[in-house]
Amino acid sequence: MLKPLNRIGVLFNKLVGSEEEFSMENRLYNLVCILALAILLLLLANSLLIHLWQSACIAFVVFIMQTAFYYYARFKKSFNRNILLNAAVSYVALYFNFFVNSGSNGPTLFIFFLTFHLLVAITPNKMHIVWMVLHIASVCVLLLLEKMHPGFVISNYTNSKDRMIDILFTYMVSLGFMYFILQHFRNYLNRQTEQTEAAAMKLKAVFESSESCQVFLDRKMRILYFNHGAADFLQDAQKKTISNKMDVRQFLHQNYTSHFEEKFKDTLYGETIREEKLLTYNNGESIWWQISYIPVIDNIENIIGVSFTASDITEVKTQHENIRRKNESLMKIAHIQAHEMRMPVVNILGIMELIKMEGYKNIVEYLPFMEQAVLDLDNKIKEIVEQTNAARKTSI
Repeated sequence: MLKPLNRIGVLFNKLVGSEEEFSMENRLYNLVCILALAILLLLLANSLLIHLWQSACIAFVVFIMQTAFYYYARFKKSFNRNILLNAAVSYVALYFNFFVNSGSNGPTLFIFFLTFHLLVAITPNKMHIVWMVLHIASVCVLLLLEKMHPGFVISNYTNSKDRMIDILFTYMVSLGFMYFILQHFRNYLNRQTEQTEAAAMKLKAVFESSESCQVFLDRKMRILYFNHGAADFLQDAQKKTISNKMDVRQFLHQNYTSHFEEKFKDTLYGETIREEKLLTYNNGESIWWQISYIPVIDNIENIIGVSFTASDITEVKTQHENIRRKNESLMKIAHIQAHEMRMPVVNILGIMELIKMEGYKNIVEYLPFMEQAVLDLDNKIKEIVEQTNAARKTSI
């Protein structure tokens, strides 16, 4: 059987949706809807307790609409329009509550403060300024109307005690609600931070275990990250020490800099480039490099830099060249065997046939021709032996 905490976790995921199924903003919105329903029930009970009938009616109507918003958000996965409708209903409900529940002497301004934080938490950054302007404008207009037309505001408190209870209750509920939301948001960020750090450690382990030279560059070719492979090679080959924020071009081979700049610019336009280059260094060492340029893209699909990787493939290239030379030697041997050796053998067979036809009488006359054919055959055999030894010993 599941432990109580596990049961709570399973129920929580069912109510707000799993992280695999919903984004953080969507899950937070679902959670806000659930908590809003709970708060509306508390406000409804409080209003009924102190006989605030108009406020109770508003809380009841908003509760019904909030239930619909939660249903469409959680089960129909309708968020953007849902949030806007929810915000509109909240503004209208707050306007009504302001006038029927004692205006600035009531708890409505506390709820305005609460709804602002909730809207900021569940909407994109570009919408935050909209909510700020709307909240400031709404409160200013309501307070101005209260001052100019105090008769618009209905005071339903029978005594100062009811007013104190209403304001204190609304304040405590708002405070608890905000704490719960912020705590949930903080826990989510902590989990994301742990996952990011774990992924970063794994990625760093992969980079550091690689013998390739790997460097991350920003759009201005400044070094953001490099592995030990890059640092060790530059120290051994060029006697240079690499560090972050340095321009990578000061570490490049002089014959490769202009080519690098061209490929780097192409990569910033989204192109992934792979190539092979042979470079000779001051110490006389020649190295074949397999080089890749890969664009680095952030969460909003912007290219923020380039991942540059260079792998030493000299040994592989040497093996390929050895195989190519061996294949050439074998092909030449096959050609000699199939074509060039055939001629001396044909000559020998022809001379033997002539000797037979003459009854072996003029053998001496044919011996020079026989000798030449045998010498030609011997030369071809020697050439095959030489090619075979060359193929066996091929090494660059």
